[in-house]
Amino acid sequence: MSAKKKLKEQLNLWHWLLILFVLSAVFSVFYNWLSDQNEYRNRQVFAENLVKGDDEKATKFFEQWISFVRQDSTILCEKTDGYIKIDHLRYALESSFFKEYAVEFLFCNADEYLILQDGRTIVNCHEYFDERSRRQGRPMANGNLFKINQDPFNFGYFGIIRISDYQELYIEFVSRERTSWLQNTLKENRYSVAYYDRSEVVKQIGLFAYPLKLFTPKNKQNKTFSEYENYSHFQILINDSDDERVLIVSSRIPRLQSRLSTFSFVFILNLCLGLLTLLVWKRASRRLFKTFAQRLQVTVLAIVLATFVLVGIMSVIYVQRLNSQKNQKVLREKTYSLLLMMEQAFGDENSVEILDNLLLQEKLVEFSNVSFSDIFFYDETGHIIAKSSIEEVFQNTARDEMDMQAFHQLSREHKNFYVQKETLNNQIYYSSYVPFRNFRNELVGYLNLPHFTQQAELRQEIIAFVEAYINLFAVLIILVFTLVFLIIKRLTKPLIDSERQIAWNEMAKQIAHEIKNPLTPMKLSVQQIQKTWSGEKGDFGDRLKRFSTVMIEQIDTLSAIASEFSNFAQQSNTELIEVNVKNCLENVILLMNTDGIIRFEIAENTENIAVLADEKQLSRALINILKNAKQAVSEIETPHINVSLTGSKIGVVVAIRNNGKGISPEIQSRIFEPSFTTKTSGMGLGLAITKNIIEQFGGTISFETDETGTVFFVDLPALKIEKK
Repeated sequence: MSAKKKLKEQLNLWHWLLILFVLSAVFSVFYNWLSDQNEYRNRQVFAENLVKGDDEKATKFFEQWISFVRQDSTILCEKTDGYIKIDHLRYALESSFFKEYAVEFLFCNADEYLILQDGRTIVNCHEYFDERSRRQGRPMANGNLFKINQDPFNFGYFGIIRISDYQELYIEFVSRERTSWLQNTLKENRYSVAYYDRSEVVKQIGLFAYPLKLFTPKNKQNKTFSEYENYSHFQILINDSDDERVLIVSSRIPRLQSRLSTFSFVFILNLCLGLLTLLVWKRASRRLFKTFAQRLQVTVLAIVLATFVLVGIMSVIYVQRLNSQKNQKVLREKTYSLLLMMEQAFGDENSVEILDNLLLQEKLVEFSNVSFSDIFFYDETGHIIAKSSIEEVFQNTARDEMDMQAFHQLSREHKNFYVQKETLNNQIYYSSYVPFRNFRNELVGYLNLPHFTQQAELRQEIIAFVEAYINLFAVLIILVFTLVFLIIKRLTKPLIDSERQIAWNEMAKQIAHEIKNPLTPMKLSVQQIQKTWSGEKGDFGDRLKRFSTVMIEQIDTLSAIASEFSNFAQQSNTELIEVNVKNCLENVILLMNTDGIIRFEIAENTENIAVLADEKQLSRALINILKNAKQAVSEIETPHINVSLTGSKIGVVVAIRNNGKGISPEIQSRIFEPSFTTKTSGMGLGLAITKNIIEQFGGTISFETDETGTVFFVDLPALKIEKK
């Protein structure tokens, strides 16, 4: 085999890895570009939704209120107390609206005055709201409804319904859905937003520290993207007033580590899929597992990948477990702090006094503001007594009864602290329960603290860890595999040289034995002819004729031995050309099918498949296989040999099947060894030469056998499809 072919065989696995590397790089570049375009589009839609116009649903609801108020006798009665009217409104109006909007009602008479939030300013009620509607509001289609737009993040609606010349109803409402949408979008996408009025920052939200002055040039025609301090900024002009207002939505430009992680992930995934393919696809495994070095390289690669996957999974699980333990610890500390505050506030009172105390609700609200957590207080039967709802998810949830599992653990199992995972509105959270006793050790009830973990932050931490992990591993796997390749090459070279030396020693013994066999009859024949000549016997002519025949036969045998040995040792010294496999097979079968037992089957699209080979040596390899097949069926009553040709654009397979008795398991592993034979004659070089020829052309040869026969597979890489 030439040095070029040896290098090609050694790099076969590296070609496979290089293809995976290039495919992964191309995919990651395209994926990152597509992700950027998708992020730009989503950020632009988000910004446009922030500055877009009116809430049609709010306008529709307000028109329904006007119609209802002007026809309802309770509202129109001037003597009815304003608080009663508000309760009447909340009861009578559609309940779904109060779930979607936070609403405030105020009935105000012409002679009433208001004390503003500063506690000192007193203003006339009608004059204050009229001034507010003119100064802060923008009239809607309905002249009694105004949009209060302080900034793109906070806007609501302010409505005025005239009850009589003496009384007006003022309604202010803000969309809960919009507020929740804004918070969730900012949290999930990690956006930062800023609102500039006359080039000065008015309000900002998020991690990016916006300059006090507008840092990007205003573009009145187009919405623009720009980059500043590692962030991408989308600027949109707000044109709903005479002033020039600008909204900027910013997102951090993905770091190089994040972009490389896409390539690393795809590359490692392709490696795993490639190894899985090798396990299930015999043709691929035969091609890549031809040598001991290649098998060792693939084995090391599989072990490294398996280690990577296991370590990665265990690391993520460990991070999640640490986070869970941290959250439970925080929740435990909050719970015991709350318990201490409750004991200080109500420890001296008995159960009845605490449960009937109007101060309990106020204290729970106060404690919840301190602990930044909702608090629920249940009596000893598990029924809700008081609660504070600062989390939006609990504001519309009664939670009238204590969780059954928690109640069982505290009341039946007598645990002093219990924490579990609970789900509400598709949100998973930890919830702690603790019994509350007064200073006389009387059970008063149970305290419950739900605690929402920062799932978005945890997810970002895990993503950052995984990105760094797979990037590091991708670099390490390339370095390690390169070192393994060099080390294996160095370690296997003495082994290969030793195996080659052993093979040549065995070959030399076999050659010596084969040469000795014809020399013995040659020597005897010469001695006989010498006797006959010295004795001058009369049949000397006949003896000379027989002597000549024996000598010619034995000389031919020696010549054949020398030719086979020369072919085995010097097969690689040939020039490879394009060979049509179908034509080569037809010529070989025509030569070998003298007894008519060989049948040839050709699959579709294989007539013009060419391979890079030496046509004479390829023919010789196929002839050797057919010779063995014919010898295998020589004792069969109805012998037959099937030759099939199948293939595709990437390869061609020749299968030669016989219905002989098969190859015994004891000799299957030695079938391609030089000088190994089960026949009484021959050197045993046929299949060894065949294997050498096929591998010289970049192909593989293998076999399957059982008691019903044997099939040899010759797998050659296709060069191209010739045009008809």
